[in-house]
Amino acid sequence: MRPSLTAYCLLLTAVFLAGCARFQIFPGKKAEVSLPGLEAVSVPEDLKYRVYWWGVPVGLVSLAALPEGKSGSEKKLLRFTLEARSAWGLETFYRVRVKLTSLYDPQARRPKHFEASVKRRWRLHESEILFDSDKGEAFHRLPKNRSTTVAVGPQTQDGLSLLYHIRGLPLRVGEDVPLQVTADGKNWDLKGEVLRITEIKVGALGRHLAVEGQAQLAYPVPFFHGAKARVFFSADQRRVPLLARIHSRIGPVTVVLTKREGS
Repeated sequence: MRPSLTAYCLLLTAVFLAGCARFQIFPGKKAEVSLPGLEAVSVPEDLKYRVYWWGVPVGLVSLAALPEGKSGSEKKLLRFTLEARSAWGLETFYRVRVKLTSLYDPQARRPKHFEASVKRRWRLHESEILFDSDKGEAFHRLPKNRSTTVAVGPQTQDGLSLLYHIRGLPLRVGEDVPLQVTADGKNWDLKGEVLRITEIKVGALGRHLAVEGQAQLAYPVPFFHGAKARVFFSADQRRVPLLARIHSRIGPVTVVLTKREGS
């Protein structure tokens, strides 16, 4: 006997609710209205996330921070990496592989070198950015043997270092956060805002006091260009990204922290 339409609807509803059950946001604001900036992100750090689309698990993300170099000035640098892949259920018809690497100076709070490799099915997009803080420039190596140089300021970040840059900023509820990303041979201003400090529950990791922020992804991220993202960071001295909810043109996407290891 073929399953009825009602059975399919019930199954999809169950999957959606299972995805939503990975997190819970508790109503109401806390007394705190501001958080001081961090001197540096604690390293080493290894974060694991699961990605949901319409409540269905579609991908895995790994985010890591490690000290770079063994001695001298290089010892003060950090290496950030982000690796993402599609879940096993999507591998056969839409394989995705993403790797981003950013070399970052935590004292100057500025990136030095960024590399990106994004593969979707048979399409491969590779790019590189070399930052020269003395000249205030970023040299972009782009696909199809293209390249360009753009002027950058002390707050300009690459797509990966931006996440760590935000974690180090002082945050105050109700205030805008000036953000700028250099990507695809251009600079992109993002509209960031601190919405509230509240409490959330993230899967088996339990309840956390979190600061909720919102930003519009103005730069060209596949699937998410122009989308609004709400991100929840732990309101402590680690400022760990706990949860992201993105309202994109392909539907709601949720990224949930599942594991954290590090200092």
